Parts: sequence; structure tokens; C-alpha cells
Amino acid sequence: MLRNTVNRFGSITKLLHWLIFILMIAQFYFVWSLSEHSPLTDLYIMLHKSVGLTLLILGIVFFIWHIINSKPRPPEDQPLWQYIVSKAVHHILFLLIILMPIIGYLLTCADGKPINFFGWFTIPCLISANEHFGGIMFLTHETLAFIILFFVGIHILAALYHHFICKDSVMKRMFPFTSNE
Repeated sequence: MLRNTVNRFGSITKLLHWLIFILMIAQFYFVWSLSEHSPLTDLYIMLHKSVGLTLLILGIVFFIWHIINSKPRPPEDQPLWQYIVSKAVHHILFLLIILMPIIGYLLTCADGKPINFFGWFTIPCLISANEHFGGIMFLTHETLAFIILFFVGIHILAALYHHFICKDSVMKRMFPFTSNE
């Protein structure tokens, strides 16, 4: 089933969720693996920027899909505060997934460099090089990375809480190849 139902997430939602998650892990790997003396540094930087723009596109698609698609019902015994926090965390993650690559793009352009998208083509800069602005964008990009880790951590802990403590289907319905109907 492609679309969500009141009981489960559809294939498109699951695909976008897990693809974005895997690409975000790759992003942190590329950055944490950087070394001035590594022959892979230029490759990792190019991949980080290319995957970042891919995440921007996927994030926008996922957000639109989220808006136009139905959502599974929360568990009947879920307290209202948990529902509100869940929605807030999801919306913050959507915002961060879209905002982070935009900041990264501005950071790259402020450094005077266009983006080489997977070596296929170059994405031109829409702003001029500006060292001061680049410094602000670097700090913002770095700070957002830690904020993303924080909210992804909350998201994972909440899923584990539902699975192991509440023993409900919240986590299972996001797994690929599962059905709750």
C-alpha cells in the first residue's frame, strides 16, 4: 500500500523516512571522517554537499507528502502531552531537514564555491562570496547539526519507549515490510 491509512504508514512514507535517516547518517559520517591529510577529503566534501542537496529535495517531498496524506491514529491510551510533543518533534525535524541544506548551500556560496553535484553538474551560487556571512553560516550549520542529533535522539527514544515500554505498534508501523491492518 502506497498511502498511509489510519492504522499504518504507507510504503512512500516509510521509504522517505528511512532514506532520509540513512542519508543523514551518511552526512555525519562524511563530516566526522574529514581529515586534512586524507586523499578522501575532497570526495567526502563533495558527497556531503551533494547528499545535503538530495536531502533538501527529499525533505520537501516528504513534507508535502506528510501534508497531503492521512496519518495513522495515535495509540488510544497515549496521553495528550505525548501526542503534542510527538507532533512538535516531527515538525521540528521537518524544518531542520529542509533548513540544514539551505544553510549549507549558503555557507558554500559564501565561501565562493559552487556545488559540484555528485560530479554530474555544478549548481551555481545565488549569492556572492562573503567571509563574514560564511562564518555565520558555518556556525549556524554546525549548531543545527547538534540540534538535529538532539531531536533525532528524542525521536528514537520515543520509538523505543513505545516498542518496549508501551508495547504498542507505533514503532512497528514504520518498519518496512510490516503491516498492522
